[in-house]
Amino acid sequence: MHLREKIKRYQKKKFEKYKEINELKIADDEVYITLKIDNKDDVISKHSVKYEEVLDESFMELITKKTSYIPLDYPIVLELQYKELSSENKILIRKLIRNYYKLEKIDKEMQLKEIERRTRFFLISGIIFFMIFIWLYNSELSGIMEIASFIGSFSLWEFAEILIFDQDSLKEEVIKSNYLSKIRIVFNQENS
Repeated sequence: MHLREKIKRYQKKKFEKYKEINELKIADDEVYITLKIDNKDDVISKHSVKYEEVLDESFMELITKKTSYIPLDYPIVLELQYKELSSENKILIRKLIRNYYKLEKIDKEMQLKEIERRTRFFLISGIIFFMIFIWLYNSELSGIMEIASFIGSFSLWEFAEILIFDQDSLKEEVIKSNYLSKIRIVFNQENS
């Protein structure tokens, strides 16, 4: 079974439990996440400068937390209820949210490539040192043989550890970031 199917099955189970606890708005097979904002300062960091705006970290953490239980089968609609927001700010917020997750995806993909390089290095070095161990097995160089055995074992252990513990979770994060980069953002003015 591919990783993507495993993730989907796991997320569906997680989503069913989440639906039991929280009231979610689901319409036309889309999940609506509704957040209330007073103005752009609730979304854009107060430390940002014009034309170099950055999203507020707590706002993005809230979106990530609310979307973490939603399976990849459901498109997400982020519904922002606002009191006052100009059309320029709406465009800016849309762009910043999408770019945030696109950058997250790029960052996770780069980490994944680094992990793949490390796994190749540890696999190759483990094989080489075990070949040296086997070649020196009947020789009288037992000290070198033990070092080769230790380095070969360590390298293969690191290779297995990275494959088992690091790679799958990072692949899941890449898939989730790609999914969130396609989030649909809707603005609804709040009636005062």
